[in-house]
Amino acid sequence: MEEEEQIDILSPVKDLGFVSFLLADLHDDLTGKVERFRQLADLSVSLGANGTLLTGGKTTYHAWVEARTSFVHGNYIATVMLCQGLAEHLLASFVELNVGAVPLPPKVSFYETLNRCLSTAIISEPDADALRRLMKLRNPLSHYRNLDDPSNLTRRMLDTGVAIEEHLRGDASFALSVAVRLMSLPSFRVDR
Repeated sequence: MEEEEQIDILSPVKDLGFVSFLLADLHDDLTGKVERFRQLADLSVSLGANGTLLTGGKTTYHAWVEARTSFVHGNYIATVMLCQGLAEHLLASFVELNVGAVPLPPKVSFYETLNRCLSTAIISEPDADALRRLMKLRNPLSHYRNLDDPSNLTRRMLDTGVAIEEHLRGDASFALSVAVRLMSLPSFRVDR
């Protein structure tokens, strides 16, 4: 068998072919990727001078890392879903850190987490409103909604005359701004 022969029964594409695909993908929308990266950098200025406390362990950390990467690469649905997951893990895990607090149920709802965070002043009502809006953006992406539902993405496009891509980019921008706003709260900023 020749060295150059690829031993892969699943794909006729050689490694160099994959490199070509990856370079083309990197090049596509390079200007947009740079713009989105700048937007992310501008948003992140409000984070703590010495970073942010990401309670919730590796799940919270990876949700944040992947949300940023997804946004820069134009994966807007993933950005919305990851930011929602980040918020849920960050807040619920922070509530559990409070000594003397009533333990959370094993499968806590996001509404319950928001209520506990509001009652202990971890977040304000405007923060909770933004998080509820984020949840309303994520739900129709996770759960099927027929065309008659106003939250259906195609319905939103038809109702507004705005392209789906623009709706998704706006939703992802909002989701990232909510995540950064949350991580910028005094409970999570590391300024010392």
